[in-house]
Amino acid sequence: MAFDLSSEVQKKIKKQAIDEELTPSDMIRKILQLEVKSNKTRQRLSFNLSDEEIQQLAIRFGVAEDDKRAVKQQVAELLIRHANKAST
Repeated sequence: MAFDLSSEVQKKIKKQAIDEELTPSDMIRKILQLEVKSNKTRQRLSFNLSDEEIQQLAIRFGVAEDDKRAVKQQVAELLIRHANKAST
């Protein structure tokens, strides 16, 4: 079931879901006092990169242009530093 809710309401529900380590779907089930069928989940961030963007990042991070794993690791470390800086 999909709902057309204001972006503010959606943000609040999604934030609460993240804070409680639930998916947004499970958070809605919890709000509705329905059974939450899954266990707490580890939230993942994902986004798409083109081959060209991977090459750009590889050059930026000084790793081999064909080493997607190294690029992924460097991106993860950069995001962790960003999050830590933002929370201080």
